Amino acid sequence: MAPAVHSRPVRVRLPRWPLLTLLMLLSAWASTLPGCATLSRPWLAPEVSLRSLAPQEIGAERQTLLLGLRIDNPNDRPLPIRAMTYRLAVEGQELASGASTLERQIPANGSGDAQVSVNLDAAALARQLPTLALAGRPLRYRLSGTATVGLLPLPFQHSGEIDPQELLRAAMPR
Repeated sequence: MAPAVHSRPVRVRLPRWPLLTLLMLLSAWASTLPGCATLSRPWLAPEVSLRSLAPQEIGAERQTLLLGLRIDNPNDRPLPIRAMTYRLAVEGQELASGASTLERQIPANGSGDAQVSVNLDAAALARQLPTLALAGRPLRYRLSGTATVGLLPLPFQHSGEIDPQELLRAAMPR
């Protein structure tokens, strides 16, 4: 019988610097790809403001308004908005809300317009009617929500003033 031979695996040690150099080169190259470059810088939230307000559907069961929005992109690259959610509050009371797919590309450091549909809260509007009808001054509003870029929701909020008569015209049936 032949004697048993025990062999040890041979370990070859490679220097680590070529591997680290390769990883650094791959990382630098990947950051130049368009999809990966946007991952390296965080998105700034768009500035969304109210441009117009118009009735869309005013009925016994459903009241919707059409909001005209201006979307300003503070980023140095185009902002690909896939969807938005929004809430409109007047004098601190939420009056309307909505969500929609948008599929809008806002140019780098530019702006774009969008029209979106919102559901009007008739009960909240009824509570606000005396304030709206008697207000002799512009009313404060707050428009807030999210703009979805890829899978990332970017929150936005804008405050301004609206003429009470314009709001009443938009919310009342003709």
